[in-house]
Amino acid sequence: MIDHHPLSPGGNTLVILDACVLLPSRLSDVLFDLMLEGLYFAYWTGDVEAEFLRNWPQVHPDASKSGAKRLKAFQRATNNGHVITGYDNNAFMDHVPARVHDNDRHLIAAALVMVNGLNEEDDPALHKIMIVSDNTKHLAVADTRKLGIEVIKGGAFVDRLFDTAPARVSRAIAKSLSDLTKPPYSKAELVDALRLHGAKATAEGLKQVAG
Repeated sequence: MIDHHPLSPGGNTLVILDACVLLPSRLSDVLFDLMLEGLYFAYWTGDVEAEFLRNWPQVHPDASKSGAKRLKAFQRATNNGHVITGYDNNAFMDHVPARVHDNDRHLIAAALVMVNGLNEEDDPALHKIMIVSDNTKHLAVADTRKLGIEVIKGGAFVDRLFDTAPARVSRAIAKSLSDLTKPPYSKAELVDALRLHGAKATAEGLKQVAG
């Protein structure tokens, strides 16, 4: 049974994850454990997967061949229900704001696929559609919001969840920490990583809990 999503009480929070938040290992660890805690549903596109695999060796030169394994782990976490299709249809691409960077149009178009799907719900306003990306300058945040799509950076997204469901977020992050055994990762290191990725409120909250 999926717990309710605190960012959209009574509805679902549907989140498209960009490659730039999937590539940093600690950030993506936390994002997926937050998803597994039932705080939101995670999606992405085939373009995101291609970008992830293309950039993994540059981001992780010491583990340059493990990108495909990492991607498969993401896919398993979502029970392979993660990829949005049909976003390249002109019905969606033609409604992407002109100020969105060409390389990122697929993200907005994919979110529009989800907006279109919500029209079949009894009360679409209960649900929230978000794009989590640290590349917000290319995503015409204000124009995209007018389409019913919120664009938010990875750290700010984690902080938003922590603000609304601190106990559940803390539990998810504790799982992230317990899974990091090769090599071991300390709580202080994970707090520093969260701060580095912009989740400053979450990092401070965890630090206070840890004493």
